Amino acid sequence: MAQTSAFCLAQQSLHQARASSETLPNARQIAQRAANAWGREAELAAGAERRRATRAVLSEDEAIVAEFRAEDDAARAAL
Repeated sequence: MAQTSAFCLAQQSLHQARASSETLPNARQIAQRAANAWGREAELAAGAERRRATRAVLSEDEAIVAEFRAEDDAARAAL
């Protein structure tokens, strides 16, 4: 299951806080790298969310168009 952008941003914030509070340089570097990775993942997740939202809107538009066509066909058949 894909992670949401909100979850990824929360993880990024958590790791950024760990990096800021860490006293050992190597542990700070690991936490910072993890924060950066979660930031990149958040960008990917946001893009996927936008694409899913766009597809949903297109599907709704197609459903509306199909409904109008059905109404037009029914009106023509009634004539």
